[in-house]
Amino acid sequence: NTKDNWGRQLRLAERLDTLGSLSIHAIRPALVQAFMDGLSDRPGKQGACFRVLKQLEKWAIVRDLLPHPITTGVEIEESDGGHVPWTREQVELGERHARKGFSRIITLAANTGQRGSDLVKMRWTDIEEVNGRPGINVIQKKTGRQIWVPFTQSLIAIMAGWERRPGFILLRPSGIPWTRHRVSNDWVKERRNNETLSPLKEAGLVIHGLRATACVRLSRAGATTRQISDMIGMSEQMVARYCRFSDQKENAVAAVMHLDGTPYERGTSAGWKTKR
Repeated sequence: NTKDNWGRQLRLAERLDTLGSLSIHAIRPALVQAFMDGLSDRPGKQGACFRVLKQLEKWAIVRDLLPHPITTGVEIEESDGGHVPWTREQVELGERHARKGFSRIITLAANTGQRGSDLVKMRWTDIEEVNGRPGINVIQKKTGRQIWVPFTQSLIAIMAGWERRPGFILLRPSGIPWTRHRVSNDWVKERRNNETLSPLKEAGLVIHGLRATACVRLSRAGATTRQISDMIGMSEQMVARYCRFSDQKENAVAAVMHLDGTPYERGTSAGWKTKR
């Protein structure tokens, strides 16, 4: 997926009407900045182009294929839309009204926190019980890491009503499996054409944002960063990154509700009693 994405950005950069007509001796940060400014209305694409040019520069400089740096000082306003978590209401809206099999995708993504490339590969035979708790075995495509993701009680209840066919859990209406690329493309169309999903369209929500939703849900339920890291299979630094856009007020309410339920706050921790 990364190779495909970077290839698209390099093909854009090499076009004759962008940077492709320039000699490597003529390219300088001012021209790269102008190229970036031309993509300012598409911050996601702008960020992807900037990252691939930085990598290209890093590779080429040490091999004497570039006479000088070309991205020094270049600034962009990159979008973090892919990391914006969906709220509970937005998840419920998508589950109720999304068509073409997206309701099941939203549910599975919001409860497991896995990337789209891993969601589309999940099979019914990957489900395994550990200490009486069902979960699913995943070999993460991006990292190659093998993990077991436990199911939440809400996910267990929802999946009990899903029809089980041999093979993949997530299927398109035609009955054939999804691909990650097809999920992204069809979601944009579904979000645009399904009027009931207009709030999700206006918020610019993407399927990858449900990975952040899973992190935020677990954090508000009282799970530590390490526990979230173990459950979802991401680093603790990435857990913090995915949680950074969560609503502070809702986080605060969740924190105090968690504290209200602890033995200490009830005055019964290790035999300790509240004096009145």
